[in-house]
Formats: sequence, structure tokens, C-alpha cells
Amino acid sequence: MLSLKQRLSEPEIVQMPGVYDALTAALAEKAGFEAAFISGSAVAYSQLGRPDIGLVTMTEMANVVDRVRDRVGIPLFVDADSGFGNNYNVERAVRLFERSGASGIQIEDQVNTKSVAEVSKRPLVPIDTMVGKLKSALDARTSEETIISARSDAVFTEGVDAALERANAYADNGVDMVFVEGLTGAEDRQRLCDMLEGRVTLLFNLLKPGAAGAPSPADLQALGYDIVLFPAAVIGPSANAAWQSLNRLKGTDISTDPVPVTDLIDADVMAK
Repeated sequence: MLSLKQRLSEPEIVQMPGVYDALTAALAEKAGFEAAFISGSAVAYSQLGRPDIGLVTMTEMANVVDRVRDRVGIPLFVDADSGFGNNYNVERAVRLFERSGASGIQIEDQVNTKSVAEVSKRPLVPIDTMVGKLKSALDARTSEETIISARSDAVFTEGVDAALERANAYADNGVDMVFVEGLTGAEDRQRLCDMLEGRVTLLFNLLKPGAAGAPSPADLQALGYDIVLFPAAVIGPSANAAWQSLNRLKGTDISTDPVPVTDLIDADVMAK
């Protein structure tokens, strides 16, 4: 089986579903996917019943990776949130995730922990702080096959130009992959690809595939993206299936329309 780095050297875009345990990863492998993403938000929802606000610890995530790796052979791309702290935490996380079986590790430029109210605001660390974390991650990895990915959420707080500036800085400092979240317009996506294509691997987060205006994997490949991520493709339908099943058992008549995971968890419970 090809490593993730080897697979990314091929021209066809990699389609990667988000998983959160050994069962969902095994199903992804059985379905024919060549790699899977261990999603931090999906782990938070499935393991803690809470939103992705930095509550999942480094060792909890490593344990998930270890259990998944024991079950599947496909490459695993792992969400390391903001690196779980400072540069030293990042170094430890990279070493720990590698030993647990990660093929790639994603680090974002958001602050380490957030309140529920801040989830949509995406508060950021300074660009120099993020660059320092990325350098620590690159120094800490023990294999050149391990991909270090830099994610920026600056679109939500500082705008597209600032996000592209950050992406360029991360690429300049040697990461293997760049992911800019929130590029909703085709023109902005093209700007990113024109700026970085050939320098780093490019990842696109397709949160709602098939939605109005959402690009297809073929569209993204034509632009220059190398990976398309489907982070909620499993956790959302799984939560809805459980909700429907439990209500049928209880004899409760509810709508069969899909409900966002965030709506299925009571706001008061989320905040506790």
C-alpha cells in the first residue's frame, strides 16, 4: 500500500472521509477510500458529546489513532488541533502521533481552547507563533514520509488576503501541505492555488458535498487541489441515524429531515 506522501505524488485528487473510531475507519477502508482523516470535531462529538473547543487531549487523540491503526492499513491523516499548547507540546504531539500510526498531522492557527461562543469566530494566534509551531513539528517528525499540514482559519477573522498571507508564510517555512478554511468563492480558491501550486500539497475542506455552490472533487482537482476532505460525512449521518433509531424505539414521532450534530446536542450540555 502506498504511503500518503507517495499517493499524493499521483495526479488524481485524494478523497478522504472524516472518521472517529476503528469501526468508521474500517468501513471507510472497506468502501475503497485510500486514506482517512481522524477528525478532531468528530472525536469530540463521539467521545465527549461536546463541540470541538479544544477539550480532546493529546493522549486521548493518540489513543484513537492507535486503535484505528490497529484495525486499518490505509494512511491516517490526523487532526492535532492547535498542537495542544506551545512548541514543546507540538513536538511531543508529532512524536506521539507518529508512534500511534499517523501518516500526516494537521496543525491549525487557532488558539488552543475556545468557549462555545467562540467556535464560529475562530480566534487566532499570531502568525509568528504559528510559524514557530510548524518549525517544531517539522523538526520533531522522525520520518520524512510523515506529512506536516498547516491549517489557517484567518478568513473568518482577518479576511481572505490575510489568510493567503499566512498560507504563503507557512509554505515558505517548509510544511508539506496547506489548508485554508473558509474559501467559499471560486476566485479565492484559484488565488490560493495559483500562489502555492507546485510548492506544497493543497487541501480543501468540503463540509457539505453536493450543497448548492459547493465544488466537486473534479472541480477542485482542476483548480490544483490535491486532497478533498469530507470531515462530517460520517459523524453527521451517524448521529442522525442514532437519533432516528432512538426516537422510533421510544415511539416518538419526529421529522426524518437531517439535523446538524450541533443541534442534536443541547446547548446547555455543550456548555457544561
